[in-house]
Amino acid sequence: MNNTKNRLKLIGKILVSIILVFALIIGSYVIYVYAQYHRLPNDMKQTIKNPQTQQVELGQTYKMMTFNIGYGSYPPSFNFFMDGGDDVRAYSKSAVKSAIQEDIRLINKEKPDFGNIQEIDWQGDRSQQVNEPQMVRAGLPDYTSVLTQNYDSAFLFYPVTKPIGKAKSGIMTYSKYEIESSTRYKLPIETNFNKFFDLDRAFSVSILPIKNSDKKFVIFNTHLSAFITDQKIQKQQLLTLFDEMKKYVSKGDYVICGADYNHALAGKAHPELTWMKEFPTENLTKGMRVVAPTNAPTVRSLDYAYDKKIPKNTFGIIDGFLVSNNIKDLKIQTIDNQFKSSDHQPVVMDFSLEK
Repeated sequence: MNNTKNRLKLIGKILVSIILVFALIIGSYVIYVYAQYHRLPNDMKQTIKNPQTQQVELGQTYKMMTFNIGYGSYPPSFNFFMDGGDDVRAYSKSAVKSAIQEDIRLINKEKPDFGNIQEIDWQGDRSQQVNEPQMVRAGLPDYTSVLTQNYDSAFLFYPVTKPIGKAKSGIMTYSKYEIESSTRYKLPIETNFNKFFDLDRAFSVSILPIKNSDKKFVIFNTHLSAFITDQKIQKQQLLTLFDEMKKYVSKGDYVICGADYNHALAGKAHPELTWMKEFPTENLTKGMRVVAPTNAPTVRSLDYAYDKKIPKNTFGIIDGFLVSNNIKDLKIQTIDNQFKSSDHQPVVMDFSLEK
């Protein structure tokens, strides 16, 4: 009888010890996540690499591309856990490099004068530690570029069985023409525990001088939050973006924002998805308009792998441009490459700055 009691006491002590160890591990991790969490300050001047000297001119025709490259980790076979799929990190380092090379090929084939990239990683576990900005800059030697950090996350131990890990990710603007300055601005995000998953969010504003003009050509670049349920935050992000645009539109400057808005710019919206609700055109800055393609989708859902013959994904148009009324859009289209290198497809627009 005493032996049985002793055994039960021993088992109880072991169980309590195990629980305490797990509690210590979890507590330590929570402390680590809170300690690591930070947001960059607002109004940060950005570094301009490989500066160009040629200036934009009024009345000329130019081409601009916007492209969420999905940090080189979403080939057609990929389905993502945040969308209800199974995959978490990119398959391999070579797979990421192959995807980024395909992105560079697409850009060089289209030869845009200006371009915005979203979800470009460096030091990312999810993207197998590939320095993607370095690859893109090497692949676009004739462009000046500005890399803006969108977020720098602590190691996220989620999902528990195969965690997504740490990531530094950003947005990049590149140009064949002179960029005289570029600034990073903060966007509102959730303030509860969800902030550790939404991380930091920002947009960049790049100022380009116009030859023989006192006006400026202003390029906005951003990637708005996707997996958040608080619609107030989504609205606040857009209103923050619109308010900054107003400063330039009111002065008569020429403004373009090429971005992944995580809202439907054209076609059918899917309000059941946090990242494809209808775009609030009624709140858009006065003097600006939406210019979006309709020839092919710009994004696919990642709940299923992409099968061209029998696609099960949800498709939409969430990538495109906001354009001031003194800019004439001449042509816009999605470059349909069957989601070869990303869950998004690039969008290109021909335009001119009206005299």
